[in-house]
Amino acid sequence: MSPDEPLKPDHGSPTVRQLDERGRHLTDKGRYEEAIAAFTEALTLAPDEPDLLYNRGEALRRAGRLDEARFDLESVLRIEGESADLLLALGLVAYESDDWDLAVARYDAALALEPLSAEAWNDLGVVHFRRGAYGEARKAFEKAISIEAKHGEAWFNLHDTYDELGLSRERDRAAATLKSLGIRPSGEGD
Repeated sequence: MSPDEPLKPDHGSPTVRQLDERGRHLTDKGRYEEAIAAFTEALTLAPDEPDLLYNRGEALRRAGRLDEARFDLESVLRIEGESADLLLALGLVAYESDDWDLAVARYDAALALEPLSAEAWNDLGVVHFRRGAYGEARKAFEKAISIEAKHGEAWFNLHDTYDELGLSRERDRAAATLKSLGIRPSGEGD
């Protein structure tokens, strides 16, 4: 069965696996409300299944339904406990809800579990940047890059942070690195 095809009853009704696959496919396609419906139907068959709650939480976040996304992801947290990926997802929901203190707490907790996560360091830097804490943002982006030297997003963010800090020489070095990675720095051709 192709994930784009409507679900056809398989001896009565689709399985949890089929509904989960369909929901993930629809999420990838940007069809969030349909994905949410598929995950919700699967959850009627397998209540409190952590993977389904996580996947529905991600579809809800992408659909902008942040309170519902937080609820599903916090349900996973209650069922399975902390994991770096789950804390990163909760941090993103907090960030998108403009709850920067909670976002920092979630990213810090993720880093306590996985201190070498370039993604977590970059995400933490983004929150600090948005708060105007450019020194803290710089430290976080530089840490992300020390872990993953070709982390394009961290280089892009560090470039903008150097710009905010008035560090033109460092900004220019970051711009050169971005160009070598095939990324155009902000402010060039915008």
